[in-house]
Amino acid sequence: MNRSCRIISVLLSAVLVSVMPVSEVYAQSGINSPYSRYGIGVLTDRSSTSGKAMGGIGAGVRKVNTINTLNPASYSTVDTLTFITDMGFSLQYGNFREGETRVNARNSTVDYMAVQFRMLPKVGFTAAFVPMSNVGYNFTTTRVISSTDEEIRTRTSQYYGEGGLRQFMGGLGWRPSGWLSLGINASFLTGDISHYVVDSYSDNLISSRPLSYTAEVRGLNLDFGTQTSFSLKGGKLVLGAVYTPSTGLFCDGMRIELGGDSVDYARHGTFSLPQSVSGGFSFASDKYTFGADVTYQGWSAASFFGRKYGEDCLKVSAGMEYCPDITDKRLFRHSTYRAGISYRQPYYSIDGRKGPSEYAVGAGISIPFAFSYDSRSMLHVSGQYVRVQPGSGGMITENYFRLNVGVSFMERWFMKIQAD
Repeated sequence: MNRSCRIISVLLSAVLVSVMPVSEVYAQSGINSPYSRYGIGVLTDRSSTSGKAMGGIGAGVRKVNTINTLNPASYSTVDTLTFITDMGFSLQYGNFREGETRVNARNSTVDYMAVQFRMLPKVGFTAAFVPMSNVGYNFTTTRVISSTDEEIRTRTSQYYGEGGLRQFMGGLGWRPSGWLSLGINASFLTGDISHYVVDSYSDNLISSRPLSYTAEVRGLNLDFGTQTSFSLKGGKLVLGAVYTPSTGLFCDGMRIELGGDSVDYARHGTFSLPQSVSGGFSFASDKYTFGADVTYQGWSAASFFGRKYGEDCLKVSAGMEYCPDITDKRLFRHSTYRAGISYRQPYYSIDGRKGPSEYAVGAGISIPFAFSYDSRSMLHVSGQYVRVQPGSGGMITENYFRLNVGVSFMERWFMKIQAD
């Protein structure tokens, strides 16, 4: 690894250390959303920093300098001499609105860490850590429970929760022929989810009944992917598809009513994840790449704390990138520019009503560290605006501004140098 890469690595580590206290102060899970009360929390985008700038597409993305965990068939692009390391984190500013009430929050979180290298001829291997969902909220509501001419009795409920699910992933991509690639991801899922409700009353004669739901979840998940590529006039077309079967998760769960007399424990069957199918394409020329994805997830068959209130949903995303001249020594001519949009339907219902939909638009740039013949390492920076829009009145509207920063080291570590 050259000197510039080592310097950038040290700087990135310093930035990560500096933002960790911010995450602990505002929300340990990296999020502060009342909607993370439902299901397994707010679902994350498994894309890399550069992928987020393109709307999160991945089913048909096949690039030699990118780790694309969304489709394991893409792993076979890595060559024999190359070792890739990719990592990223994000800073987020959120604004929450309900009627005339406005609340702001800031968060930071580590998004992913991944490595990739060639394991066997035509077989690439990737290992990654990717968050799957985040739970983090703390809010209070007050309701009138009785009213007379002499007294108004109220109940104040404090809701707070934390946790989420994480994926530790290992995958293989195999290219049996020049136009076909197959891949598989095996993920170990683990995490904890905790929800708490504490009631207090204006009448001191009424005792409080705190309630808590907690679960430690673990299980295995598989992704099966395929990609086909075709050379066309002016570029290359890649078609891709990914299938993820439904899976049950094992959990040590409990429901405790403090001050009450009921304690219920639940294990297998309390949580499950849905099957999902995604398909997409990308078309790449010398300077341009554009593509789109569609993903279906059958959350109506999934379980959360032993209940089923999920909704089948779709996610649609599209994006493009542009590199003026990869051989040009001028920094911004050699850099890559990206933009993308996405839309995701809610995967859960709230009191029989559909949850909020998510709209996102993003843009970013990838800047090379150096211009040496064997260095293709990049600094990735992207920004996103995300709007979480409720489908009916009486719900909270959320607006997020995210700064995503990532770094990928792509070095020819396995190249043998011969001297005369």
